[in-house]
Amino acid sequence: MMILILRQTVKLSSVTSMEDNLSSADECGKLLKDWLHRSSSKSMNEKPVTRQLSVSRDVNVDLCRNVREMISLNRNARTDPPPLCSVCCHKSPSVGKPPRLFTFAELERATGGFLQANFLAEGGYGSVHRGVLPDGQVIAVKQHKLGSSQGDREFCSEVQALSCAQHRNVVMLIGYCVEDGRRLLVYEYICNGSLDSHLYGRNQIPLEWAARRKVAVGAARGLRYLHEECRVGCIVHRDLRPNNILLTHDFEAMVGDFGLARVQAGDGDSGAESRIIGTFGYMAPEYAETGEVSAKADVYAFGVVLVELVTGRKAVDIYRPKGEQCLTEWARPLLEENGLSKHVDPCLNKCYSEREVEGMMHCASLCLQRDPHSRPPMSQLLRFLEGDISMR
Repeated sequence: MMILILRQTVKLSSVTSMEDNLSSADECGKLLKDWLHRSSSKSMNEKPVTRQLSVSRDVNVDLCRNVREMISLNRNARTDPPPLCSVCCHKSPSVGKPPRLFTFAELERATGGFLQANFLAEGGYGSVHRGVLPDGQVIAVKQHKLGSSQGDREFCSEVQALSCAQHRNVVMLIGYCVEDGRRLLVYEYICNGSLDSHLYGRNQIPLEWAARRKVAVGAARGLRYLHEECRVGCIVHRDLRPNNILLTHDFEAMVGDFGLARVQAGDGDSGAESRIIGTFGYMAPEYAETGEVSAKADVYAFGVVLVELVTGRKAVDIYRPKGEQCLTEWARPLLEENGLSKHVDPCLNKCYSEREVEGMMHCASLCLQRDPHSRPPMSQLLRFLEGDISMR
C-alpha cells in the first residue's frame, strides 16, 4: 500500500500582522490585541489536522483517467464565489479568510474621500458609506464616532462576533481599521437596503407575500447559524429588528449590525448583563426585567419581526390608538385566539397564501412566549417556516 499524507495547518501570519498594527495606546487597540493574542494562542495549541489515504498499487487505469479529467475540469472551473444578487452581480467576498486590517488611506480612496454621493446611512454609532476596493469588491464602510467608550465596546463586539461568523445569511466582515483613534468596519455591500425601508419607507412598492416569506426564512437561517452552528459557540445578536436585516434585490435576507452581539460558549446558556441595551419593542421580557441574555432573546425579537411582516405594523407606533402602540402587547392575545388573520397587511391586497400566513403567525406565537424556555430554537422555527414539520 502507498500512503499519502495530507497536512492542513493554520496560518498565523495575518493575525500577527494585525496585532502589530494595532495601537497599544488606546482602549480599543488593547482589547483587540488581547482578543487576537488569545485567538493566536488557541490556534498554536491546536494540532495540525492529518488525513491519511491509502491507495492500492493496482489502480484501475480507467478510474485514474477519470480522476485526471476531473482534476483538469476543476482547474479550468471558475473559482470565484457566485454573486449575492442576480440583479447587481457584485463580486462576492472570499469565504474562509480572516478580516483584513485596512489603513484609513485605503478606505478614503475606496469611498472617494467619504463623498456624500456614497453616503448610505447614519446611526448612533456613526455613518456608513459605499466604496469599491481596487479588486472590484463593493464594500460598505461603517465609521464609528470618535471618542466614544460605548462605541469602542460595540466595535470590539462586532469584530469578535463577525470574525467567527461566515454564512450566506449573515453580513460578512471583510476587514476593519484602527488608526489614530478612528474605528472603521468594512462589510460586503448589500444592495437593496434594509427590511424596514421596504416595509415602512415612503414611495416604496409594497413587499409581496413571497418576498416577505423569503425574508423570514433567510433571517431564520442566519440566526440558526449564529445560535447553533458557529464554531466558537452561540452568538446572541441582541438587536434583531428590520433595520438590521439587509436585503438583496432577490430578497435574500442578511442579518447585520453586531454592535451589541455577545459570544457565549456552549449552547447559548443564559448570562446576566448589568447594562440593559437594545431596542424597545424587541427586547424579551426576561432581558428587560433582569438582564438575562440568551439565544431565546433573539427568538423573541424574531417573533416581533414575523408579526411586522404579516401585519405591516411597526413594533412601536405612537400614532396608533391606545392599546395598539406596542405591537407585541396588541398582537399577543390575537395570536392566542387565532385572530391576527383579520389584520394581515392591507398592502398585500389579499394576495397571499392563507396557509403560509397562518404558519408564520403560529411561529410568531411560539417566539413571543413570556417564558423563554417555552420558545423553540431557531432550527425548529426554520423547519416550521419551510414546511418541513407540522406545527401542531
